[in-house]
Amino acid sequence: MLSLARVSTRAVAVARPLAARARGMVMFEQVDGLPVGKFTNLMEANVEEWKKSDAIFNKVATPDLMAERALNMFKLLQGVNIGNMVDQATHGLQVATRAHRDGADEETVVCALFHDLGEVMSPINHGEIAAGLLRPYVSPENYWILAHHEVFQAYYFQDAAQLSIRDSRERFRSNPHFEACVHFCEKWDQASFDPNYNTEPLSFFEPMVKRIFARKPYWHPDHAQDPINAAKMEMAEGYPSEGRVEVDVPAAKKAKVS
Repeated sequence: MLSLARVSTRAVAVARPLAARARGMVMFEQVDGLPVGKFTNLMEANVEEWKKSDAIFNKVATPDLMAERALNMFKLLQGVNIGNMVDQATHGLQVATRAHRDGADEETVVCALFHDLGEVMSPINHGEIAAGLLRPYVSPENYWILAHHEVFQAYYFQDAAQLSIRDSRERFRSNPHFEACVHFCEKWDQASFDPNYNTEPLSFFEPMVKRIFARKPYWHPDHAQDPINAAKMEMAEGYPSEGRVEVDVPAAKKAKVS
């Protein structure tokens, strides 16, 4: 297995700094042999200089490199234990394995893998971290599940934790994604703290992660219904687009919820 240091070294573009330094900051003239855009604020950028910048941005933010960076974040959870019999990486692998074996689609399996990516970064709203990372590449339903899953998880630990306010998930009962989130938590998430479960290794899921990050951002027809998504779709031409693939929406099926 590659070390994090080796993966990070490969993933980051080699830059050639100018000798001149201003206030301790390195100024770049090239990145991987490509000239950088010469502007110090966005208002002074012109078409020619922006094209230089865009070429480099596309090179350092390929779908494969984006997937590697997400996977490296996941690897940082190895050995991180929040007080149960498995570490956070094992928990994520176990949730993804259960989802896969239950017949969940590839997108949902990747969501299961990354669902707790932010649990020790910002525990109380950690679902929003994975949800935000994957939002352009997954269905609105899977985004909603990720963003809300910790609220639904509380249903299963509220007695043990002696929560003074119970059944918080009920405030979302009318949402069309409610039952899918219940299924995600009950069948896969809350059940995945078993050190004896036969969990698939991370290498099993890595190709799936790469395929999800290779999707054209905001591909789902319902993405545009949310104003923030719609606004970001309008500005997509200013961001990396090389290597992205169109998604066959009928083939991007939902996870089983029966």
